[in-house]
Amino acid sequence: MSRLLIGARRFGRRVSSLRPAQGGSINIIFGLSLIPILGLVGLGIDYGVATSDKSRLDSAADAAALAAVVTAKAYIAANPAQNNVTAKAITAGQNQAINAFNVNAGTVPFAQVTLQSPTVARSGQTLTATIVYTATIQNNFGKLFRSPTTTVTNTVTASVDLASYLDFYLMVDVSGSMGLPATPDGMAQLASKSTDMWSDYKQGCQFACHFPTTNGQTFNGWNLAAGKIQLRSDAVNNAVCKLIEKASTPSVTNQYRIGIYPFINQLATLSDITTSSIATLNIAAQCGLTWPLAFTNLLDTGKTQLATGNDPTTGTGSGGTHFEVALPQMKTTVARGGFGDGSSNTSRKPFVFLITDGMQNGQHFASKIGGLMPTPYQYSGQPSSFFGYANADWDGSNPSQIDPSQCSALKSAGATISILYIPYNTINFVNNSGGIAWENNRVNSFSPTLSTPLQACASQGFFYTANTPADITASLGAMFAQALRVARLTQ
Repeated sequence: MSRLLIGARRFGRRVSSLRPAQGGSINIIFGLSLIPILGLVGLGIDYGVATSDKSRLDSAADAAALAAVVTAKAYIAANPAQNNVTAKAITAGQNQAINAFNVNAGTVPFAQVTLQSPTVARSGQTLTATIVYTATIQNNFGKLFRSPTTTVTNTVTASVDLASYLDFYLMVDVSGSMGLPATPDGMAQLASKSTDMWSDYKQGCQFACHFPTTNGQTFNGWNLAAGKIQLRSDAVNNAVCKLIEKASTPSVTNQYRIGIYPFINQLATLSDITTSSIATLNIAAQCGLTWPLAFTNLLDTGKTQLATGNDPTTGTGSGGTHFEVALPQMKTTVARGGFGDGSSNTSRKPFVFLITDGMQNGQHFASKIGGLMPTPYQYSGQPSSFFGYANADWDGSNPSQIDPSQCSALKSAGATISILYIPYNTINFVNNSGGIAWENNRVNSFSPTLSTPLQACASQGFFYTANTPADITASLGAMFAQALRVARLTQ
């Protein structure tokens, strides 16, 4: 037992001798681990400084880029006729960018900042500024780990659009079919009482036949429609008046012009784009009246309107819907205003707003000379309102689709064709045979297909369909808004 006791005591003394050694090792381990811990904390501090500096410099770069394009835009707007205005505007924008960067960056802690020369460029109607900076930031703790500096850099781009100058040519179909009531209820209301055109048909005429007089006969269709049934021509007129109202916004009136060009057999001028103002447009479209408005007054009633002097080859013509004549005439009209890019008052970008039901009709209501049909046709009307011209003869209705290739020359020249298509409602009628029934059946048979060639006629993405008066107003407004977006106009 004594030996065991002695051994136990020796073992206890040895264990006791190890306790100081254990405490020393822990201190050593802690001391060694403290170095990387402090290093990590220091690097975190360095990282925080770098992040704070970069955030400050990024904000300064943002301000510089915006200052560059805003200054350049303001310079061009204030000096439109100055020689080399773009180059001078770019210089002004670059200088302002440097000032804006320096002011907003201020003194950046522990950093050496290098700002590259700001770049300002113009492409068409768009100004773009690019700001590039690089900063070398001194690390306070990173030096201990062979990372004496941190480099940060960024590229900031800002752009702004210059005010574009736009011309809007409203090409309005006023052929007889645009005199259809605007809604199915209106069509039924007219058909229930109208017996036009000739008494032996008596089939509730709705399609292109409610005129004040025709061939000396007075019909009740016009009086039934007068101010009581809204026609498609009325709905279009109201939409155009709303568009003119939008055009009166003071901030943009100097940026675009509007002209109104009705057509039947040929294109006529109601309000020319080169001389129109908000006031003259309102007068020409008769926006201050109730009924009938200008487009309803211009509906084809067998008489040529808006002619120049005593020449029936000018004006709207009568008796048909001839896109193949009106579209080339529109190209000539636009050429007088110019096919520009919208960059200046003398380089305006043209938009043609074609408002139509899409129904072409190859008929003519024209005079003959010496028993032969002349070229060009003499659209003297029936009865003729032109001194020295005989009453016109009608060569028969021939409804058809538009040939979309007729739009190609206008688009190729640089115009954007935006189309507002107003579809036909189905014409319900009592078929008592005769010309009216034949025409109604023909129109009903292929009117659902009219949108396809019209879409091909329109510029890509510029085709609208409107079925109701409210839709017509909304769609015309949308066409206008889309043109401004495409022109990249900013306020």
